[in-house]
Amino acid sequence: MIKPPLVVTISRLGFLIYGLFIVFAMFSRLFAESEASIGWFAYLAVIYLVAEQLYATFRARGVDLAFAFPIMLAIYILSLASLFFQAQERLPIINRAEHFCVFVLLTYVIWVFFLKYLPHNVWSDHPYYTAILAFSLAASFGVINEIVELFVDSVYGTHLIGASRFDTPLDLLMNTLGSVTFLSAELILGLTDRQTNQDHQ
Repeated sequence: MIKPPLVVTISRLGFLIYGLFIVFAMFSRLFAESEASIGWFAYLAVIYLVAEQLYATFRARGVDLAFAFPIMLAIYILSLASLFFQAQERLPIINRAEHFCVFVLLTYVIWVFFLKYLPHNVWSDHPYYTAILAFSLAASFGVINEIVELFVDSVYGTHLIGASRFDTPLDLLMNTLGSVTFLSAELILGLTDRQTNQDHQ
């Protein structure tokens, strides 16, 4: 059995501590005002288990998604802060940070997937086209998410969309910034690596 990378091991420990804290918070009077619930905990647990399965599946095919774990842990922590502080109403900046981190993670996964399954000469010779493709797919997920939020709020009377009329455009803006931040870093580092390889040749 191949030993997982250190970043995955540390992240798994973080998720374990996170889960124990949530269970404690749900049954403790110290956090009586939090919105943490068994349903919410189960939802996050299912997402985590799906992520573990995807990681194992991709790793078996030679695709390394190790750094998805710390990003996802950061998203979970932001989600926890959002529930504890009723951030949608009181601290919407936390919700914006969630969107930013989610789309760093999503774009990272899409990018790694393309590097594995697109022909090598496509992403190697045309990294900007690959970046545009990854950004387009991530942006589509963001738009679909906002449409789903609107639908659920309209049908079930929930409050997934914040009270501000700018909630949706700000969410889309943070989605875009998250994707662009990751892709910019990836392209800059990729160009630096290629330049270094050329200099050594």
